[in-house]
Amino acid sequence: MKKDKSNSLGIIDGWAIGTGAMMGCSIFVVSGTASGIAGPSAALGFFLASLIAMIVAVCYSEIATAFPETGGAYVYPRKVIKGALGECLSFCSGWALFGGQGLGSAIVAVYTAEYLNWTLECFNITNPIPVKVIAFALIIFYALLNMKNMSGGKMFQLVTTIVIAGIMVLYCVWGAAYVDTANFADFAPNGWGAMFTATAMALMSYGAWSVIPSMGTAFRNPSRDIPMSMLLSLISCGVIFGLFVLVMNGMATPEMLGSSATPSADAFLLHSRYGALIIAVGGIFACVSSSNSHVMTSSRIPYKMSQDGFLPKGLSHVNKNGIPTYAILFMMVCQLVVAATGTINLLVQMIVFVTSVSWLITLICSLILRQKHPEIHPPFKMPGYPVILIIAFIILLFMMTRFTIPAMSIGTVWILLGVGIYLTFTKTELKKFCKKSSDEQEG
Repeated sequence: MKKDKSNSLGIIDGWAIGTGAMMGCSIFVVSGTASGIAGPSAALGFFLASLIAMIVAVCYSEIATAFPETGGAYVYPRKVIKGALGECLSFCSGWALFGGQGLGSAIVAVYTAEYLNWTLECFNITNPIPVKVIAFALIIFYALLNMKNMSGGKMFQLVTTIVIAGIMVLYCVWGAAYVDTANFADFAPNGWGAMFTATAMALMSYGAWSVIPSMGTAFRNPSRDIPMSMLLSLISCGVIFGLFVLVMNGMATPEMLGSSATPSADAFLLHSRYGALIIAVGGIFACVSSSNSHVMTSSRIPYKMSQDGFLPKGLSHVNKNGIPTYAILFMMVCQLVVAATGTINLLVQMIVFVTSVSWLITLICSLILRQKHPEIHPPFKMPGYPVILIIAFIILLFMMTRFTIPAMSIGTVWILLGVGIYLTFTKTELKKFCKKSSDEQEG
């Protein structure tokens, strides 16, 4: 297997990609919705969601280090399940992850525009440019930034991640001075069932760790860097997110947080205008960081699918720096379509649902790897097998039941669309457009 010409990523870069992707619109926007549902217990939901994600990540790491290839979850089923079933499951897993993480950054771009408008309004400036137009411009910018070479994208990612992590820590420390402990008197106003619903929504905040393996051979030492990057990202975000939501609930009521499009900034505005401005800027940085990291990672999925002959071969084209330019352009177009729909709240839940489908497929593949392929020796072995694998599977299934019927329906339609595309490009005359040319570069 040839290495990616851009194999320059290390643990810190992986941490920046994963952490930056997680510190996006979900914590700055969904945290308010979750608080409106569960009250202060939403903070516990965010802590719990990080633990769930870490359990899944530990199970995921074994198969990720066994097959450290570009494409991540898309690759694994074909490696452990032979024939058409393995191919179809691979396509569905990759398609689900692409729908969850790749298209999800379109939603983040919309919220970037919302936070930008909120910040300008604090200075009595009215932005005449529509939110969707700003979102379109941002989506195009991120694509162009990552198309020339990876160094610009990864440096941009590292800087924005450090900035937003610092601002979120400042929010927790500064905001703690304004916390009213009376707000915690009714810690779970709508019962513990509501807390579990908040936990399911919070999983969106942590879903981005699963795109790190999609970079595969872009890492210098995949067997070490992939699991370490995932776990360090989850630990960092789990601690910060839980404290962030706890402080936010200490400064404002669940009713206010649940009805706000910019809950973290509005909560601080009750006590300090300057603090609110800082967190609004942090929200902008977070959304920018999240969108950029998703472009870096998720574009590798259609690229790998094309390379394997399941999508038109043009998507596997790479430039002289080893960057899949056409795959990035393809994802950019898909994101523009999503941003144009405007059905943001429903899409947020759909994103977590389809991402969870990809995780479940990977967990099944991890089990098959252990049971059917003793000849393969991954550098990382999950501890507590098979108990931890069973726990991860059951928890994920339970969390998926907490979403609304429309969200699950749209997610199911997305998966079925993937099956249709797979069959179209493998079982019909259109497959001639997917044959990999002998001189195609491998990334």
